[in-house]
Amino acid sequence: MKFRSGTAVGAAVLGIAGLLVAASPADAQARAARWLLVYEHDDFKGRSAQLSANDSNFINNYWPGSGASINDNISSFRNQGDQRAVMYSDANYTGAAYSALAHSVDSDLTHNSHNPSNFDNVASSVRFVI
Repeated sequence: MKFRSGTAVGAAVLGIAGLLVAASPADAQARAARWLLVYEHDDFKGRSAQLSANDSNFINNYWPGSGASINDNISSFRNQGDQRAVMYSDANYTGAAYSALAHSVDSDLTHNSHNPSNFDNVASSVRFVI
């Protein structure tokens, strides 16, 4: 009896571990699909930050190594992910929207033809969509 219950427990533990391992590639793929690099200045200059998840409010997001918020301070981006990133001028995915197609770049958010004409230094939230 002890042998059977030990075997059953061991099999259950292995089954759970298998589920955890099986979830990891999907999680990694989701993260890879979302890869927006935002920059403080035009032409991909100044400080940069990586956004890889939906974020309803940039107010607590800071340029790495500084106390300066990225909120209303993004001037260029590189969308290196497989998903479209929609940046909004206001928190909670509201206000004017800028759609950054997958694998696209914009070196100057001041002049745009297919998005708001001037989205420089106004982004306050981002949502990734397929």
